[in-house]
Amino acid sequence: MPAPDPGSITEELALERRRRAADGPGLWRQYVNPSWAGLLRATGWERRFVRAQGLELEDDRGERYLDFLSGFGVLGLGHNHPAIKAALRAALDDDLPGFTQVECSALAGLAAERLSALLPGGPHRVFFCSSGSEAVEAAIKLARAATGKRRLVACEGAYHGSTLGALSLKGIGAARDRFGPLLPEVLRIPFGDLEALQRAARGGDLAAFVVEPILGEGGTVVPPADFLPRAADAVHAQGGLLVVDEVQTGLGRTGRMFAFEHAGASPDVVTVAKVLGGGLVPVGAMAARAEAFDRAYGSARTCMDHATTFGGGPLAMVAVLATLRVLEEERLVERADEQGRTLRRKLEDIAARRSSIREVRGMGLMLGLKFKDAAGGWLDRTPLAAFGQASAALLAQYVALRLLSEHRIVTQAAVNDPSVLKVMPPLTVDGPAIDRFAAALDAVLADAGHASAFARFATEFVRHARG
Repeated sequence: MPAPDPGSITEELALERRRRAADGPGLWRQYVNPSWAGLLRATGWERRFVRAQGLELEDDRGERYLDFLSGFGVLGLGHNHPAIKAALRAALDDDLPGFTQVECSALAGLAAERLSALLPGGPHRVFFCSSGSEAVEAAIKLARAATGKRRLVACEGAYHGSTLGALSLKGIGAARDRFGPLLPEVLRIPFGDLEALQRAARGGDLAAFVVEPILGEGGTVVPPADFLPRAADAVHAQGGLLVVDEVQTGLGRTGRMFAFEHAGASPDVVTVAKVLGGGLVPVGAMAARAEAFDRAYGSARTCMDHATTFGGGPLAMVAVLATLRVLEEERLVERADEQGRTLRRKLEDIAARRSSIREVRGMGLMLGLKFKDAAGGWLDRTPLAAFGQASAALLAQYVALRLLSEHRIVTQAAVNDPSVLKVMPPLTVDGPAIDRFAAALDAVLADAGHASAFARFATEFVRHARG
């Protein structure tokens, strides 16, 4: 039987994709997640994006949107960065071997070397996987294996992933507890509370403190400047490891290569993902100091006690190498710092004039707008009492929807604190894009005509969310 023609397969798939593009929402409702699709449609969020480049998305009507969410941080380099695409195309043309499970991949070794060189306290051992959740799972297992201890400490409001171990660290109960029983011996403390950490660390059975350097989905909260270094001291005094989750903050997002650098901290284990694959390939990684890794997996008997079939695949490693090169050559870390300062100044100016905003949070291009539960201006003319303490969260969603529908700008609220609107454009963002976003945000918050529309939106959103 003759082998199929790759060209004809590619053409058939492309034709099928174009032919069925309009059916996307219906296919999603039928085969993926009906409730999610229904919520998007009922609240006005449903869109059919057909192409993307740089800072922009384009829908099936030819409308162009400015992306100020970056896929919750995945698209740090923007959409379809040409250098990442070129590297992946070249790798495909080279017929590289992958997933043999019986070799030590030179590509994985090279990617690990480059990643390790960015971290303090090396050398590091790097475990590659496909997501941030997997990287956190790897960190949990390494900490317990390396220390021989079991207790884990995490923070209230934290988001470390959706797999069972990562979910056990999550700091919000509603989407966590229904999947129990979760990992035992997990304690949670208020984010940034050093005294609470010191109390939780006592007892001699601490494996690790797992922490985000900035609380991402918990509302873009920045801890006290000395929190991470002093946390490391408290954890090390009990024989545990400091695990810093840089999945959302890492690789330039906050104006440093890693957010822990702002505090001068030096973690034992770092998890990364999102930007790592250049926005085109799913890649995660756990980088651990060599001494900790070798205590966990440093023998022929234990070296494969944690593994993944897809870890270190050739396309993923090419994406990692190309991404790290783009970050360096385009000075995107420095750009995030510079443009982030500009964006923050504009947001703070808006906040000073708009009473619905409580504060501007974050660092670099990882910023958030915290809304008030009750605010002045047009919001006072809505029936807030009907929504109680949810009013700020509904307002954040409503502002995001108005930015999308009226100004063609994509944003979204934080998962664990939906009263915070996340402002996370690609690291490639420029001045005109920032000006456009700021003007649109100010216009939405100034429009008194939104009072009745907000009330209708909130009623519909709550009805579907409860359904």
